[in-house]
Amino acid sequence: DILLIDNSHTMRAELSSDNEPFRIDMTMAIIYEQGSADLKINMRDYHIEAPAVLLVLNDQIYQSAGHSEDLRSKVILMSRSFSDSLFANSGEILPLKSSIMKNPVMKIENEENVFGQFFQLLQNIAASPRQEFKIESARHLTLSMFYGYSHLKHEVNEVKCTNSRQEEIFTKFTELLERHHKKEREIAFYADKMCITSKHLSQVIKDYTGKTALGLIEEYVISEAKSMLLSTTMSIQQISDELKFPSQSVFGKYFKRVAGISPSEYRNRH
Repeated sequence: DILLIDNSHTMRAELSSDNEPFRIDMTMAIIYEQGSADLKINMRDYHIEAPAVLLVLNDQIYQSAGHSEDLRSKVILMSRSFSDSLFANSGEILPLKSSIMKNPVMKIENEENVFGQFFQLLQNIAASPRQEFKIESARHLTLSMFYGYSHLKHEVNEVKCTNSRQEEIFTKFTELLERHHKKEREIAFYADKMCITSKHLSQVIKDYTGKTALGLIEEYVISEAKSMLLSTTMSIQQISDELKFPSQSVFGKYFKRVAGISPSEYRNRH
């Protein structure tokens, strides 16, 4: 249900995953104590300097872009069933998950020891020979950590300037892309959903990220496809169907145009 890893070199290698994107099938909390890391979550780039905390939820696409040699961290991995149970009876699940997805990284200063203390308490629970209420204790403690993260992150954001209009548009665009990328791959669809013109959406995304909106759509679709190719046994035809391409041939051409390699070659090389 829950796995605790303290400064594991093996875990660092696993999370690097040859710098290829993969869809997270768990919830992951990383407490960075030393060093730095670069990564991408759902197309968004993050540079993390310790001390900091990262939260990644089920089904988000994670991609490592490297880390410093002196990286030291604590990692909490939660199975899908465990993390789903955290919010089973919570009426505030959507705001909490939305808060974490929008702000997965938090720089910590005065709160530096708080998350380390959460980790230590979870270790104590795991090491306890008593089985009574063990899972329940871990569940409530982890949920408290999530709420504490969201609360502290909100306080940090209140000190900063209000999010720019560009950031609001980018965030909404990525939220829509997460929901509709398997079927909709045209800029006009997303612009219409946001009640702005395709030209305006394209310009905002270009100014904010340095990439085109169409490029981000293609990047997201290919990241999803790569994740399926590496982490599932689905056939290329099944992946093509899952991503709503009209045929395997169309999917193969799309993949090769964006990734520079065919789906089968990509799978074989990795």
